[in-house]
Amino acid sequence: MNIREALKQKILLTDGAMGTWFESLYCREGRKYPEMEAVEHPEWITDIHRQYINAGADIIRTNTFALNHRLIEEKDKLKQAIIQNILCAKKAAAESEREIYIAASIGPMKYRNDEEEYRAEEEYKFIVDVFFENGIDIFVLETFFDVDMAKRMAAYIKKKYLNAFVITQFAFYKTGYTRYGFPMQRLADVLVADKNIDVFGFNCGIGAAHMSELFGKISFSEECMISVLPNAGYQQELTGRDMYFRGYGYYAKYMERMIEQGVNIIGGCCGTSPEYIRELQKLLKNNPKPRAKKISSVKNQKKPDMEENIFMQKLERGEKVFVVELDSPVQKNADKFIEGAFRLRENQVDMMTISDSPMGKPRADSFEMAVYVQNKTGLMVMPHITCRDRNVIALHSAFLGAHMNEIRNLLVITGDPVAREDRDTITPVFDFYSVKLMQYIKNMNKEIFEGEPFYYGGALNYAGGNLEAIAGKMRMKIEAGCSYFLTQPIYSVEDIERVKKLKEMTGAKILCGILPLVSLKNALFMKNEMPGISVPEKIIEKYHADMNREEAEKTAVEISVEIGKNVKDFADGYYIMTPFQRVSLVNRIIYELRKIII
Repeated sequence: MNIREALKQKILLTDGAMGTWFESLYCREGRKYPEMEAVEHPEWITDIHRQYINAGADIIRTNTFALNHRLIEEKDKLKQAIIQNILCAKKAAAESEREIYIAASIGPMKYRNDEEEYRAEEEYKFIVDVFFENGIDIFVLETFFDVDMAKRMAAYIKKKYLNAFVITQFAFYKTGYTRYGFPMQRLADVLVADKNIDVFGFNCGIGAAHMSELFGKISFSEECMISVLPNAGYQQELTGRDMYFRGYGYYAKYMERMIEQGVNIIGGCCGTSPEYIRELQKLLKNNPKPRAKKISSVKNQKKPDMEENIFMQKLERGEKVFVVELDSPVQKNADKFIEGAFRLRENQVDMMTISDSPMGKPRADSFEMAVYVQNKTGLMVMPHITCRDRNVIALHSAFLGAHMNEIRNLLVITGDPVAREDRDTITPVFDFYSVKLMQYIKNMNKEIFEGEPFYYGGALNYAGGNLEAIAGKMRMKIEAGCSYFLTQPIYSVEDIERVKKLKEMTGAKILCGILPLVSLKNALFMKNEMPGISVPEKIIEKYHADMNREEAEKTAVEISVEIGKNVKDFADGYYIMTPFQRVSLVNRIIYELRKIII
């Protein structure tokens, strides 16, 4: 009987954890990764599969969860490791008198930018192909956090292997959110609608009690198949090992509640052992068939009224906006910084933006300085937020705090890398890159800040690469909720044409970047040391070494206004970067630009 037919008749039981159970059995051998042991000690892996089958498991997952380039870089060796682990599972299944389903366990990969994400997707496809070539047509994409990747991989599997069976399982925090900010309910709504996914569910991250509580709050828009594989509880480190409390009866009590709520597949994740599966098998003797699920429609839910955002309203009306960037302080004194903010308010700029430690060098926190400026001056403020310095927990916390302090505008960027000379002492985080962080905020807007959302822009690095690739990245950001783009400084006619073409290709709102050059030294630095920024020689020639400040600033105003004229017909606004805290210079440029857009 194939797995589809079996699921129509009964609830299926999976195995429990491979990694933590392996560690409890063989950690004294100095073995860290069970996935690597199938070649040297296949009997260990086969025996663990055998223990779970004897405990009552109908489905065993291959010992391949972490098998990817992070463990084995060479493709041929990776393929052989997968095959050896498949053979271990097949051997254990063949010994059973019952029908045992073998599922390919495919775990998540971390990627820090779109190039790494592309490589991860290609590697997933390679891994899927190895499984299918070796007789496995049930796939478990487990402990995933990226919904888009799971959907793309499910589509790949079904397109290439029509009869394959796909299970996707997502890890959650106690709050009910995935690492990328998806809540359980919306995940259910999204994945039920995906016809490439046969079963979706939840595993890892939380124990049975919390999973039962969260699961009980979900309703489903149509009939679907669901799996639940919670952890044994929450891990504690003891003598260098991850330990879990062995509460089989406690675990089973909460699993029974989820059975009553209509699950189709149950089992265990981290910390569970054959004893847990044996206890669940006893439950299924009294609850063999799946129950009805709570069904409801999400189509007619009333949306709350949206909070007004003056900046976005002006942008959407087609009025040109002025955004000015001011670097936050590097010392404890913020007097000059706040003075600059007051002067920008007097000039009625639409928004001030604060960079987030550019060049990977520390400055006062952009969120905290945004709150400081907004409270002091009443000026609308947009802090930059990078992916470099905060992990998921810190970012989520920062967004909550910023929202409570009435910050509603953000500029979301990946962030400059840590400087090479600092890499031995400073650790970059990059749990996200810009697109993924935008998706995270988009999810928070829907689930936490509904009616009072963050509006966010993105950076537009228009230089280098082919225009279609840059436009493609812009479209990804727009899909992730990006409302507008701020460009790198523009100086050359060629770059103006590139930005204009990108606007035509995407229809995006674009604020063109202007960075006044305040001396010959400054101009030469921008030309020679800032990658991706092209300063034409004819601009360099406008400066000379013995210029005084007044002469240089007059030249800077003329050049900036000329750039503003050249982009006026397609720019939705101007993003002016303040050089060396010279707010008076920026205000002069804005005064002149306002004349040309009237």
